[in-house]
Amino acid sequence: MLKTYRYRLYPNNAQIEMLARHFGHARYVYNWGLRLKRRYYAIYGKNVSRRQLQDRLVRCKKIEKYTWLNGVNSQSLLCSLFNLETAYKNFFAGRAKLPRIKTRKSNWKSFQCPQHVKIHQTNNQVDLPKIKGIKAVIHRPFDGKIKTCTVKRNPSGHYYISVLVELELPTFLPKPVSIVEKETIGVDVGLKDFIITSRGDKQANHRYLQQSLSKLKRAQRHLSRKQKISNNRGKQRLVVAKIHDKVVRQRGHYHHITANWLLAQIGYCDNHATTIAFEDLHIKGMIRNRKLSHNIADIADVAWSRFVDVVSYKASWQGKNIIYCGRYKPSSKQCSCGYINHNLKLEARFWTCPQCKTSHDRDILAAKNIKEFAIADALGQSVCVKQFPHNHRCSKPVMSKGSCNQTSTGRKKPPLEQLA
Repeated sequence: MLKTYRYRLYPNNAQIEMLARHFGHARYVYNWGLRLKRRYYAIYGKNVSRRQLQDRLVRCKKIEKYTWLNGVNSQSLLCSLFNLETAYKNFFAGRAKLPRIKTRKSNWKSFQCPQHVKIHQTNNQVDLPKIKGIKAVIHRPFDGKIKTCTVKRNPSGHYYISVLVELELPTFLPKPVSIVEKETIGVDVGLKDFIITSRGDKQANHRYLQQSLSKLKRAQRHLSRKQKISNNRGKQRLVVAKIHDKVVRQRGHYHHITANWLLAQIGYCDNHATTIAFEDLHIKGMIRNRKLSHNIADIADVAWSRFVDVVSYKASWQGKNIIYCGRYKPSSKQCSCGYINHNLKLEARFWTCPQCKTSHDRDILAAKNIKEFAIADALGQSVCVKQFPHNHRCSKPVMSKGSCNQTSTGRKKPPLEQLA
C-alpha cells in the first residue's frame, strides 16, 4: 500500500541555493520538452515520445551549450519529462487543460527525486542527491520503502518534502463492509454550518478567510504601494503569502478534525457509521453562478471538495463506504411524506409542509434525503460514485499508430536532432 508523508524542511543558505538550481533546471527541461513536442507536431504532425526526449536530453548534456545541466540530479530532470508526458495524457483524457510553459515568476516551485533519498528519522535530517543533511521535522515516523520524494517551495517561502512510501503490510486496504441503512449517515454541506448530518449534528463553519480578511486587506494595500521589481515589494509579498498560507493550514486542520469526527474515530462521538452519503455538487458551477456572487468567497473558503476527498481516503483505510446521490435531487425541498415544495427560496431555512403539516429544518431535511437517495442508488446497482464530467474520447490520437513513418504530406519522418 502506498502512503504519503509530508515534512517541513529548514535548509541553510547553501542548501537553498542548490534547491533553487534544481527548481530552475527542472522547469527548464519541462519547457524544453514542451516546446520540442509542439514544434515537432506543428511541422510533421507526429508526437515525440518520452523515450525520445530522454535520449535527446542525455545527448544534449554532453554539448558545451548544455553542460550546466550536469550540476543537478539527472533523475530530477528525467522526472520533468515524465510529468510532461503525464500532463498530455491528462489533457487527452479530459482531466486537465493543455500543458503550458512554466514561468519563473511562479511562486510555486518543485522537483522530484525518485532514487537515492534517505530520511534520518532519529537525527531529523534528509539526504537528497547532491544535497546532504537538510534539517527537517520528522513528526510522523514511517516504515517502508521510499518510492519517490517531491520537494516543494510554496509562495510563503517554506520548503516541504512529500515522501511516497510503500508500506510493508501483510494485507492491503480492508474490504468495504455492506451498506446498511442504520449504519449510514447522510451529510449536507453548507455555509452557515459546515456540515449537517442526518442525525441532527452540526459542525460550525469557522470562516478562516473572513477572520483574516482585515489583516489581509491591510497587507495587500501596503503591497500595492510598493515599487515593482524592488526588494521591499518582495518582502511585502511574503507577508501576504504567509497570511494565505495560515488560512490554508487552518482550513486543512479543521477538515481532518471534522473527518475524524464524522468517521467516529474520536472519543466524544458515539456514532459508528460504516457508510457516509454525500451530495454530488457541481462546485465550480456554483462559484461561477452570478446569483450566488455574494457567497463566492464563502464557497471557496469552506473547500467542500477538499473535505470530501479527506473523508474518502480516510474511509478507505477503515473499510467504510462513500456513496453519492445525484446533484439534481430535491434534497431540501422534498418532505418525508413525498410532497415537493417547488416554491422554496434559498433564504428560507425553515418551512412547513402544507400536506402533512410537518415543520422542517432545511439543512437536516436535506441530509436525511441525501441518505435515502444515495442508499436507493447504491442498492439499485446504479452509478452512485461521482463521475468526471469530461469522459469523452478525444477526436485525435495522441500518438501515431502503426509502423508507417510517412506523414500526411508524404514526407518522411525527420530525425529529432533537427529540431533541438
